[in-house]
Amino acid sequence: MGKIRRKTIEPPADPLLDVAEEEPRSVRLKRYFWFLGAAALLIGLLALGLLKSAPAPTSPETVSQAGDSPDAVIQKFHLVSTVQGKKRWEFYADVARLYQSQKLAYSDNIYAEYYKKDKLTSILTADHAVVNTDTNATEAQGHVELIVENGSKLQTEKLNWDPDTDTIKTEGRVHVYKGSDEITAVGMTADTQLNNIRFTKDVQTKMRDTNEVENFSKPKPF
Repeated sequence: MGKIRRKTIEPPADPLLDVAEEEPRSVRLKRYFWFLGAAALLIGLLALGLLKSAPAPTSPETVSQAGDSPDAVIQKFHLVSTVQGKKRWEFYADVARLYQSQKLAYSDNIYAEYYKKDKLTSILTADHAVVNTDTNATEAQGHVELIVENGSKLQTEKLNWDPDTDTIKTEGRVHVYKGSDEITAVGMTADTQLNNIRFTKDVQTKMRDTNEVENFSKPKPF
């Protein structure tokens, strides 16, 4: 008898298993740059959020002390400056943070009195102040207001006082009420009685009612 030959029949290939065509290079580049741009945008938003969440410096203390703790914190801070036994200046603050190495006191809620020949001549109030504890030179900040015994008044946001010359100075916008004049300007130098005033620029003057004088007697904070 002849031998029977068997032939193996292979099943047809499944069309579902066909290999997909390779993605064009231009499409892959677009997807790459899209992901890169999204990552850069996300990083930028995170950085902006961190900057906004950081506390804004409300006084020079935030910048200059760089997070160092004060050597002492004094509630109801009080300083008196005298020249040849006569009172020149008296300073009050709700709280003061002392940095002995820098000889500075950072104070909040300020009330200060200025004297001439032992006579009270003007009163200053402000939100904050930095006092040099050696010289008593002072930088007042925030809603600074100086009222003189004759009813004249100065308003600004930052004011420096030099005790050696009794000079006050600001480089910012200032508003002065003196006699029948109401004056606005940028930059000013004067003394604590608002005499010898020198304005820097942008000076504007108008008349005011001379009956609108300020109340000179203010209660001390404590």
